[in-house]
Amino acid sequence: MTPIEIKAKVLEYCRRPLAAVAALEDDDGQGARLLEPGSGKELRVRWDELEQAEEKRSDLRAAPWLVLVWHDQRQVALADVGFAFAPSTANTGPLPDLPKTLCFGDFRHLSQGIEQLLSEDGREKEALGGILLCIALLDGARALRLEVSREERRLDKLLKLLEQRGLKL
Repeated sequence: MTPIEIKAKVLEYCRRPLAAVAALEDDDGQGARLLEPGSGKELRVRWDELEQAEEKRSDLRAAPWLVLVWHDQRQVALADVGFAFAPSTANTGPLPDLPKTLCFGDFRHLSQGIEQLLSEDGREKEALGGILLCIALLDGARALRLEVSREERRLDKLLKLLEQRGLKL
């Protein structure tokens, strides 16, 4: 695809009613800031750095999503949940039952679940599993160059709480 075709697809997708990602085109027309209002996240793209923009559908999801692929093969989906991306197990090692795609809404749910687990006796091992999922999620977001410092601070607090509780395997 040409940068012009990619630009047209992305801008059209982000202008749809109820789109979870908005696009603010750069003044020079060579790229855009993609904004996820639900999380306050921002992804900067340059049209000539993208190789593909493909809309996909599934019977399992009500709304279509747009997959953006960079020349270096990084990928993100613009979806009804906002930015959706693959987790990275570079710092966690393999994780059982790790979803292929996650989003920042998943981080919110996981971190709340971890907090709940840590308020109960004997649930430290389950909390650790949730923390590892969060690390993989944030590593995947970081690979896309998404800002994750707020989520890292939240995860640090949960890790400190786990350390205070001690891990009883």
